[in-house]
Amino acid sequence: MGDKNEFNIAAITAYVLRVATFFDARLGSILAEVYQLGSLAHGGFSAVYSDIDIGLLLNCPEPPAGMAEAISAAKNLDSEYGKKLSVFWGNPEYNWGRLPVIDRLDLLDHGVPLMRRPKPKVRRPSKAEIHQALLESFERSYRPRLAELGSLTRLETDQRKPYIRNVLYPARLIYTWDTLTVASNDRAVEYLHKVRPPGLDLEPIDRALACRQHKCPAEDVLVLAPDLNAQFEAAIKYLKAGQSLQTAVYKGQS
Repeated sequence: MGDKNEFNIAAITAYVLRVATFFDARLGSILAEVYQLGSLAHGGFSAVYSDIDIGLLLNCPEPPAGMAEAISAAKNLDSEYGKKLSVFWGNPEYNWGRLPVIDRLDLLDHGVPLMRRPKPKVRRPSKAEIHQALLESFERSYRPRLAELGSLTRLETDQRKPYIRNVLYPARLIYTWDTLTVASNDRAVEYLHKVRPPGLDLEPIDRALACRQHKCPAEDVLVLAPDLNAQFEAAIKYLKAGQSLQTAVYKGQS
């Protein structure tokens, strides 16, 4: 199993380099740099559960025409890996494009430059921006599926990835909220065991991490029947408690 995963990563790396070369030819002088992002950059990549994340920094006054078509063409460079490709793009000032706050953090701390060009200056998001982005991501991408995923009694093939992501998300949410950085799921879960948020069941999270590491199937998490609503409520309560503590400290210093 490990050899197969290593082979996949080697093939994915070759695809990523083809994507970088493609965008370089397509965008020309307005392309400042191409970055490898996500778990391919900060660690913990899973051939089953991970996306292939690429970041494009552009040097132009406004969004170039035809970006949707260019991204579609990049996906078509490989019939298998193209399905997993996710492209984030924008200018260093982030006046436009698709380069959300959390992905900017990932780019700044872990992004692997593929063209080896002078690194553009990108403003680091503030604490308030990071916290707001995390809450918005939860409301937009995770809360809407809690009822659906939490009611499952069996997993279809296309449900395994979102289910495991959802079970793991409290770890990533809490890690980035506290540290203002992005890291692998492995490190986020390790951090969760240090802070142990009250009411958060760590067993399904640990098992979901084992799934990403190809140690067990997603069904081994489902059999635990974690209450996803309760998990997220515990995570959000932990975040709010931290905010209250910080506010109290600030008032005491003023």
